[in-house]
Amino acid sequence: MKVFNIGIIGFGGFGKFLFNAWNQLDNIQVTAIADINPEAVSGIENIQYFSDWKELIRLESIDLVAIVTEPHTHKEISKACMLAGKHVLIEKPLAISSKDAEEIIHTRDQTGVVAAIDFIMRFNPLIQAIQALTQDGAFGKLRRVAVENYAQDEQLLPDHWFWQKDRSGGILIEHAVHFIDLVHFISPSKYKMVNGLKHNRNAFQEDQIMANVLYENGLIATHYHSFARPGFFETTDIKLSFDIADIQLHGWIPLTADVKVLVNGKSNEMLLSNPLFECIKTESIDTLTDESRPKGWGINGQENSKDKHIVKSSGVSYEVVEMITGRFSIGASKQEVYANCVKLSLLDVLQKVSDPSHSLMAGLESGLDSLKIAELATVSARSNA
Repeated sequence: MKVFNIGIIGFGGFGKFLFNAWNQLDNIQVTAIADINPEAVSGIENIQYFSDWKELIRLESIDLVAIVTEPHTHKEISKACMLAGKHVLIEKPLAISSKDAEEIIHTRDQTGVVAAIDFIMRFNPLIQAIQALTQDGAFGKLRRVAVENYAQDEQLLPDHWFWQKDRSGGILIEHAVHFIDLVHFISPSKYKMVNGLKHNRNAFQEDQIMANVLYENGLIATHYHSFARPGFFETTDIKLSFDIADIQLHGWIPLTADVKVLVNGKSNEMLLSNPLFECIKTESIDTLTDESRPKGWGINGQENSKDKHIVKSSGVSYEVVEMITGRFSIGASKQEVYANCVKLSLLDVLQKVSDPSHSLMAGLESGLDSLKIAELATVSARSNA
């Protein structure tokens, strides 16, 4: 088994998390770290440390570099790594502008190295289960996504780089790209229209912002992100409204999802055969009552006597026999799921290195697609302020 030597550029909190997770893999060795703060590597043995990342990428032994630095540095560092012949895994966002992201992609094409973005949500088994069932048509078409993300800012002091637009790009670019990409992963489509709104706490802190996106397939997505509330209220809820299903995901790394779906024999089998799904209640469509209208509502005051086994949504007819209420659950802690996702993200890149025919789960183009929407919404929000 080939052992890959990994270098990490940027050794803050997430860099350390990657180090601890990746060192559990048999075919991985993190052998070099670059960070401007020498105390960052205190207590870590058998590591080559560099205060200048340019020295790290000169090491012939390094196969892949993980770039975990401030977003505005991603273009310079990733391009230099690729030109030095290193494969790269870039933390989100790909860059702070689509122009910079396109330069990164051009350099990848020019050098022929393997490059990916660390969209860890794509490796979450719960997200993968929902994506597969969506593609198989079990839920009908996805029509609406609503992301509500409330984060604390107690560790983001007013002078933190997160608040500086020229370093982070703003909340949508630095943070929301994860959730924008989640939509693209579950229901791929090109965007038609994007706009945004925001609120500034003061002249320096843009702490609430939202993006509205209309896609060519008819999906409308809203992403609201706030870095303004106490940690006690830190929550992320993602609602997916399909033609014949409602799914509510909980947590920015979702560990559970509540489901209510109308099924027929085929979709029922697909759902119940998924090992992450637990059925809580099954109701025959014949026993269900549509209470969306008061009694007597209908043509000429008469109740609609249509076949209950045929339901319509957005003009599409679906044959259904039951309503299932249930829950997807991974059965692991946030720490365990998070660590496993970053492992799988790295292993996916290394599989591409070993087998050029392998298709990356999170290629750079996915990073560009989400960044374009975040960028457009940010410009719209700031112009409307």
